Amino acid sequence: MKPAEPIVRFGFPWWLRPFLMSGVAGITLGRRIYAIDRATLRHELVHFRQIQRLGTLNFYGTWIREYVSNRRRGMSSDEAYRRISLEMEAFEGERSL
Repeated sequence: MKPAEPIVRFGFPWWLRPFLMSGVAGITLGRRIYAIDRATLRHELVHFRQIQRLGTLNFYGTWIREYVSNRRRGMSSDEAYRRISLEMEAFEGERSL
């Protein structure tokens, strides 16, 4: 069976914009990647591979669980986001692609 390929779009569709926090540069929703530039695309491609490895529900469950846990520890929103293990892997991966 051939592995799934990502569907990449630069920019965000109109229907997604109301749900994004200000400053969001990219998001991966299953196979669909929305990014504002190539650097962000590299980051989101790491998330695509993580979703392939972990499964969609496990990926998003882990992401949300770690973010909420970090916020409960008193971290700012930005710090809580950057301390999510999946994000740390993506930030590292975007530099090595």
